Amino acid sequence: MKTAFVSDTTLGLTPQEALQQEIHLLPALIMLDGKAHRDYLEIQPAEVIQALQAGKHLTTSHANPGDYQALYERLLQTYDRVLSVHPSAKLSGFVATGQMIARQFGSRVQVLDSMSVNAGMGYVLEEARRRLAEGVSWEGLEAAITPYRARVRGLVLPATLEYLKRSGRVSGLRFLLGSLLKVLPILEFKDGLAQPVERVRGFHRGLTELAQRFRAAFPSGARVTLAHVENPQAVKELSDLLKSEGVVLEGVRHVGAGVTVHAGPGAVALFAAPLKTAA
Repeated sequence: MKTAFVSDTTLGLTPQEALQQEIHLLPALIMLDGKAHRDYLEIQPAEVIQALQAGKHLTTSHANPGDYQALYERLLQTYDRVLSVHPSAKLSGFVATGQMIARQFGSRVQVLDSMSVNAGMGYVLEEARRRLAEGVSWEGLEAAITPYRARVRGLVLPATLEYLKRSGRVSGLRFLLGSLLKVLPILEFKDGLAQPVERVRGFHRGLTELAQRFRAAFPSGARVTLAHVENPQAVKELSDLLKSEGVVLEGVRHVGAGVTVHAGPGAVALFAAPLKTAA
């Protein structure tokens, strides 16, 4: 059975980078000045960052239903089936919309909830691809990847509270106190949710805390992908903190518009997954 793999631009890869990995991307929607722009097709990451820095209000949403339909129809002309993997349904409407459209195609399209975002979503998609190659049944695929999916982790450190305040994630009072004390939250993606798990004094202390939390979750090592919003220096510093036996640094990517709008320029993220999976 020939399977096409679909995700969306919250994966943190450009459409061209994703196609090199045989992944077809749906464009997230970015709302700016009352108009919806399709990620990478009608607005570029640099434009999103410029708009945020100019003080404009942005929000993000899942892809247009018509884009799902058109992509699934096109792929099913040359593939037997489509596996579509998207951000946590607890954070986004990607999964619900995909499942609604998938019903038109019967069992030929399956939509999976990664319960993560960005590279965490990528790790889940990769595991699903591996399991299918090993012969796991189409119907049993989600059950087969569930233990692995539960172990994928993501940590995000914003460089400032400003953008969390704009998006309503931080109250005015907490923003004021946090700014005065230079306190930043660390957000963890776990079980499909993004929750603040620690507050630290200063960005560099936050990077150390990211590394410590990673080691506590994966004491024997793990696969790691880093992501950021225009902050390569923080990525270098975090990479140095993570280097040790058993840690496999697999690359660096953009965090994607969804995280950028909420965490803002300067944010850095760490996504990790187990080194090995059960057969």
